[in-house]
Amino acid sequence: MATSRERQKANLARMKRIMEEIESTTDDYDLIVELQELLRKPYPLSLKWHMIVFKSEIERSLWYLEDIRKEEIKLEKRKRRRGKEIDEKSNRFNCKFSEKLSSIGLDSQMVYDAKSNKYKLSKSVVSRTSRANVFAIPKSMIGEYKLQWSDEVKQIWGEDTIGKRELLERGICN
Repeated sequence: MATSRERQKANLARMKRIMEEIESTTDDYDLIVELQELLRKPYPLSLKWHMIVFKSEIERSLWYLEDIRKEEIKLEKRKRRRGKEIDEKSNRFNCKFSEKLSSIGLDSQMVYDAKSNKYKLSKSVVSRTSRANVFAIPKSMIGEYKLQWSDEVKQIWGEDTIGKRELLERGICN
């Protein structure tokens, strides 16, 4: 029988593979359901705070993926209607003002600046127009057998003071 650590390691590795598959395919409904099932499983070796941030980042990535899906559907409809490849230059000038405004919002996000100890609006590291790296941040958090605080997460969420406190409390209680 597998130990808790081995199960967690296998589940986290499976989650990472699922995220990579979702980024490379458009038929992703079953993969998303499986990813959500794996998120419901307990991960006692990981800190609670890391799990909260991890789930939040996956939810954010799925939200962006939904926008990408809508764009893919629009492109497919246009291709079928025209019967030829879409001209990107003409597409850029023929869109509505509200579409331009929303595209600006998708490329920026709130980022923690350690120097000034404040949050600021910054261009997103992850491209929001393709599936290529939608799950870059959650994938960076998956460690050997537990969730870890990656540099990408530090940039968005700030320093891991809550996780350090939780780790200290675990050390005292054990």
